[in-house]
Amino acid sequence: MVALTYAGHLLYAANRNDLSLAFSVAWLVALPLVLTQPWARKAIDRMPIAWVGGAFGLVLLAGVLSLTPIFEPHPIWSMAPGAIGTVTMDPYSTWLELFKLLGLAAAFLVGASFGADDDRAKQLIQGLLVAGLVYGVWAFFNFETDRNLLFGQPRHLDPDRLAGSLSSANIAATFFGALVVFNVADITRRLERQRERRSGAFHIRHLEGLLLAIAVPLVGLVVALTCLVLTLSRTGLVATLAGVVILLGVRALITAKKGAFIAPLVGMLVIVVGLIIATVALNMGAIGSRMAGFQEDASQREGLYIAHWNAFLASPWQGYGLGSFKHINDLAMNEANRDQLYGVGATHNVYIQWLEEAGLIGALPMFATIALIVARIVRGLTERQRVRLWLLAILSVTGIFLLHDVTDFPLQVPSMSLFLSLLLGLGYRMARR
Repeated sequence: MVALTYAGHLLYAANRNDLSLAFSVAWLVALPLVLTQPWARKAIDRMPIAWVGGAFGLVLLAGVLSLTPIFEPHPIWSMAPGAIGTVTMDPYSTWLELFKLLGLAAAFLVGASFGADDDRAKQLIQGLLVAGLVYGVWAFFNFETDRNLLFGQPRHLDPDRLAGSLSSANIAATFFGALVVFNVADITRRLERQRERRSGAFHIRHLEGLLLAIAVPLVGLVVALTCLVLTLSRTGLVATLAGVVILLGVRALITAKKGAFIAPLVGMLVIVVGLIIATVALNMGAIGSRMAGFQEDASQREGLYIAHWNAFLASPWQGYGLGSFKHINDLAMNEANRDQLYGVGATHNVYIQWLEEAGLIGALPMFATIALIVARIVRGLTERQRVRLWLLAILSVTGIFLLHDVTDFPLQVPSMSLFLSLLLGLGYRMARR
């Protein structure tokens, strides 16, 4: 599963129709292969899935109905005499998006099958972190050695911003932000374990064992933070810092009841903030240029949001069909907003785009699906002490995605949405004994 996840990241985040289909198929094939194992079947059999599955089923149903003439078709079909009018403006893209949703469901169930056993779940997380460290080192050296090429081909991205093999620097920021949070959780977990094993007060002789225990996640943290800052993503940095604060803040509140381990958690937060400041200081020139363009970017996004929010208000219930963004954008473009809308590939706000494409009948069940999964993981914080830090990490990473999706679109990039689906499935099943 680790190899499949990072294969998607390496192959341009699977952000092309052919690659997104290929990786959806790969996850749909991986699921029955995993389910050949008795432990995996047992994990899925015992998983409460009715509410989540029901909500997700409504999303799929809304998408399928948009391909039929059951609702009032979009007026664009009047220009095609003899064609069967549908809600969706682009039936091919809608079918593609529905298939991708099935791939997300498969990734979620694969994650859930691993989540039933704590040790197996930890092994999967550790595998993702080690692979993330390797990926981060490669992304850094690729960025520093030849910023204009990726796998020998022209990159076609801003050469001053690290993006790895992902579709943009902002998407890379979400990914490396997730690695930051998981490495912080891993370091915290190892510190707690060392404290439990140690008898008596801390002595200098314990330092060597402590450093050896946290060496790998500490290197992973430094690499992920370095790559994160080099993306020059403003929202990515803010979202990651928020994720770390959520992780360590909630952990501090929990441990405060026991009167222990608060100081190390505060120290961990200070270390993370210090590393961010140090990395920012080393790249102050590039970051200053990004900050100088904030007003211009905000103006561009504002025009984009207004145009697509108005498109949603024009058809709030049924939308225009999943995958119809390009057509919606073309119809919304006029002389006044042409500079903001021309050439963009997404709304840069996943919530508005889901509302306008799926309508309320499709978007609300999708939002409910995520909310139900998150609610189950939150509940697990009080029931699963042994894996509480990992559950907190998954919630924090989900927060990074959801926050960054206000100004960008990491959840619409195939390999990133599959990555989060795997984590949510893992957390959903880990949250229940």
